[in-house]
Amino acid sequence: MTLEKIISELHFTDNIEQAVLSNLCKKENSIAQIAENAYCGENFAFNLCSHGALTRLTVTVYLLKQKYNDYASLNIPDYVIFETFRDVSLRAALYYKVTGETGISKDDVIWFRHIMNNAIFKIDSLQFQPFEMLYLDEETIGEPYMLFSKTQKETLPGGTPVLNCHIQHGADLTPQAVKMSFQNAKRFFAKYFPSVSFKAFLCYSWLLYPPMLKHLPETSKIKQFADHFTVIGTCSDSDQAIENILGTGKIKALPANATRLQKLAVSHSEDFGFACGIITI
Repeated sequence: MTLEKIISELHFTDNIEQAVLSNLCKKENSIAQIAENAYCGENFAFNLCSHGALTRLTVTVYLLKQKYNDYASLNIPDYVIFETFRDVSLRAALYYKVTGETGISKDDVIWFRHIMNNAIFKIDSLQFQPFEMLYLDEETIGEPYMLFSKTQKETLPGGTPVLNCHIQHGADLTPQAVKMSFQNAKRFFAKYFPSVSFKAFLCYSWLLYPPMLKHLPETSKIKQFADHFTVIGTCSDSDQAIENILGTGKIKALPANATRLQKLAVSHSEDFGFACGIITI
């Protein structure tokens, strides 16, 4: 698999693709050198984070050639590999929309550690990460971020194999798409990870927070997505919700075309938070 083929499969916008190709052509040796130790560092302080936005993106793309081989060695089909890799072009497009610059953020670099570890897979509309059940509570992380019942923790003990579910920006959350994603994920992981018995889908997200959901109509895609899960823990930490809904969260006035969620986030900010949900497999 050539790097050129991988870049073409990422489906960048023309201006971003040309910027990456130009940077690779001009600085191929330095890009290769940076790539060697790009993901070295402790506590997510990866070496790649210290470079400029375009270099961060170019090195990430450069690394995908090796990552393709790693995924392929697991017999993962090309369509899943490239769907997974397209998270890079998605985040590059979002970065350009916000900053007007070609590149990716430091947070994007940190997120892509999952791809660099061959540990995330895009199956239809959702991303899935083989994971071990983790309870964000005082017993596990040293602070009472969430509370979980004793029965819940006995039913699905910490460390149990689960599939951590992630929702990309703009993901298709129609009921049909979500149902298909879960169904195909079950088949996918049974086929390609037959030695692991995954017990549940796990999702930590603001999308599952019950007080917010009460404001949404039954036709809401977010509400319909949340209905798949049994919520087992919540907290009032609204940072993730506000960042996704309002951007900086410090807007002075809503735009005329504000969405229902944006209006709710301003008028009922106390009803936004974070939740943990599971779907038993």
